[in-house]
Amino acid sequence: MNRLFFYPDYRRYVLFTTPALNHIYSRLQRWVWQKESGGELFAVDPASHGLIITIAKGPAREDCRARHAFNPDIVAAHRERLLQYDLGLHAIGLWHTHPERYPRPSGLDQRTTEAYLEAFMGDRTRYLMVILGNHGAPPNMQVWSVSRSEQSKWIALLEVAQTLRYPIPAMTRF
Repeated sequence: MNRLFFYPDYRRYVLFTTPALNHIYSRLQRWVWQKESGGELFAVDPASHGLIITIAKGPAREDCRARHAFNPDIVAAHRERLLQYDLGLHAIGLWHTHPERYPRPSGLDQRTTEAYLEAFMGDRTRYLMVILGNHGAPPNMQVWSVSRSEQSKWIALLEVAQTLRYPIPAMTRF
């Protein structure tokens, strides 16, 4: 089942498709011996008001992973972005797991997300940070949109139960 998150003003949304969610869910930290996992999220149109995340990738073998840490390998991530770009997809955010019920971004999570956004050198106005906890059905999932100006601005997105019986069209660019 898809999951839908809105910005607080309800003018923009992020829709996670079932294939992207299944990939992420398969990496959850349900047991104490499991390490954090993560990767990038991809969509066709990164500037759309309605981001539709069609695919999630990662983790890469080269990533540094521990029980309470995930640090993506820059070279492996760049290689994956190029492969997905050739398929018409753009990196629009990072995802990773946390070994906690209600996930929140750590200082390292914030710095990593801001560094990724900065690396686009103005090509992106926002970048998503998605963290999955280890409880819930579906798993607890928090989504933030990070934008860059003089300082980073983090906006928590709101999940909306999917009761709509029709697809949500992608809105115009902002």
